[in-house]
Amino acid sequence: MTFKPLIAALSLAVAALPALAQTRPIEINMWMGLTGQGGELLTRFGEDFNKSQSDYRVVVSFKGQYPEQRAAAVAAFRAGNPPHIMQMFDAGSGDMMHAKGAVVPVSEVFKRAGLQFNAADFISPARGYYGLPSGELLSMPFNVSTTVLFYNKDAFRKAGLDADKPPRTWPELVTAAKKIRSTNAAACGYTTTWMAWVMLEQFASRHNIAFGTKGNGRGGVDASLQLANNPVLIKQIQTLVDMQKDKSFDYGGRSNDAAAKFISGECAMLTQSSGGLGAIRQGAKFEFGTAQLPFWPDVKGAPFATTIGGASLWVFNAPNRSAAEFRGVAQFLDFLRSDKVMTEWAKTTGFLPATNSAFKAMQDEGFFKANPGRDVPILSLIEGSKGENTNGYRFGRWTEIRDVFHEEIEKALQGQQSATDVLRNTERRGNLLLRAFERTAS
Repeated sequence: MTFKPLIAALSLAVAALPALAQTRPIEINMWMGLTGQGGELLTRFGEDFNKSQSDYRVVVSFKGQYPEQRAAAVAAFRAGNPPHIMQMFDAGSGDMMHAKGAVVPVSEVFKRAGLQFNAADFISPARGYYGLPSGELLSMPFNVSTTVLFYNKDAFRKAGLDADKPPRTWPELVTAAKKIRSTNAAACGYTTTWMAWVMLEQFASRHNIAFGTKGNGRGGVDASLQLANNPVLIKQIQTLVDMQKDKSFDYGGRSNDAAAKFISGECAMLTQSSGGLGAIRQGAKFEFGTAQLPFWPDVKGAPFATTIGGASLWVFNAPNRSAAEFRGVAQFLDFLRSDKVMTEWAKTTGFLPATNSAFKAMQDEGFFKANPGRDVPILSLIEGSKGENTNGYRFGRWTEIRDVFHEEIEKALQGQQSATDVLRNTERRGNLLLRAFERTAS
């Protein structure tokens, strides 16, 4: 008799187990490609979202730099278990767009969840880059950036240069770099991160250069590169080759490694993503300034607008992925695009506010007036002339094509070939990759 109450209690507990299981939050996995300050902040945003509700638990994970993360995501998709959300850099947009059945357009994700979503809420350069002709967005712009020039004001003063007048043109930058070297104001005058992104993609936009057919790949997978014999691109590569002879320019590698040369004071000027501001602000022991990407003044119409860089958030499809999971994805993306998150993200990292309302909020509170130079990347995107070739590109296998460009320009910097050879070989090898991509995407 004494066991009956215990048995009854145990029976009730067992009966309650399924209900308890149902109340456990649904896990939403997001893969990111950021480290350092940006990665820490994005991880915290996931934790903040988890605290704000109890239905979902977002897990933000670093899976390597963007190219490595993309490869891991492709493998995971083929195995049937990709992440719900993946942060993918601009160069991977062409691959993601044509990944049959792999992604769900972000506009569709919000629609399924019954949440209001308007692509026009995002700044126009980001809408244009990640959008469809219908006006829908393929992915959600998040860490939006463009190329800017950071310069060491202390080194400028030491070299006898005006620290309040950064170079606007490439001839001015060359002159400043040589003055810095001749006065030994720094061990190197100028360096750049992300060589292909800055010297091909952003440089082409700045000068309204078509470096590929069909609207730089936006018009279809049968597009081709057209780089050979472009006089402006040849001149730019040759300029870097010549500058390297006296360390007016010093090559810093294919990715972000060159930023350390600037932060340490070794190089006095750096072209870098505007999103690199946070690391520079944390590490630099000197006064620095921010300016727009230089241009060649003899190019008609220049300076044109630079183009969008950074990354966006893509939503993966998967077998048996439930409607509840997609609702969780939509709710987390809705959280990330809020003014509170977007403004903190932009203020802390140096990335741009991706939404119009966040940009206006920062303007209204006087952030840009209180922080001179922080509006430079936005002005670079919206002040420059618009042209047929300032809306970005959308080529498949672009991460591989970037490496082809890197290999070829490294040969030129080592004196093994001409600037013309760089572009001719990149076009030839790149088009082989594009044709291979076309066969798989058709």
